Amino acid sequence: MLLDYIPSFLSDISEFKKLFSALDIEVSKLNIILEDIFDSGFVYYCSLPYIERFEKIMGIVDFGNMSEKERRDRIILKLNEKLPYTVFRFKESLDFICGNENYFLLIVFDEYRIVLRIKNDKKAVINEVLSLIDRMIPANMAVSVHKFNTHEIVGRFRHDTLSLYTHNEIYSSIIRGIIR
Repeated sequence: MLLDYIPSFLSDISEFKKLFSALDIEVSKLNIILEDIFDSGFVYYCSLPYIERFEKIMGIVDFGNMSEKERRDRIILKLNEKLPYTVFRFKESLDFICGNENYFLLIVFDEYRIVLRIKNDKKAVINEVLSLIDRMIPANMAVSVHKFNTHEIVGRFRHDTLSLYTHNEIYSSIIRGIIR
């Protein structure tokens, strides 16, 4: 209370009591605002308006109705991207987006070709991976991105339907093939 900070002979005056009780309300509102401003510097703790501000500053486009956690993760991913772009950094970013076991990456250096297979069906994850490829992969590399078809997906079809396709066609579906 602010009343504790004035001399005791003034704290007994009713006008000062009313004045400082009104000021206490304003100071508590100011403390809440200051805490929000302090938290805005940290992506894990900031409120939604600051998340939107981070996205605007970093040029992150919203891909639809993403959860607050997914939005925070995208900001953190963008903050953690460090130059130079290396294979290690690319794999590190893929680990963060997809998870360690949810992708397969093949880089054929002498052919300037990259093949990436993703096990995730979420559109936001696939869009984030494609965006990462656009930012980190050199323009002279041919990139093809495929989605793994799991047994749960393929198992719904009858054998006569699947016999129309090769094993490779059943095994993966092409998300995007880039020849630059």
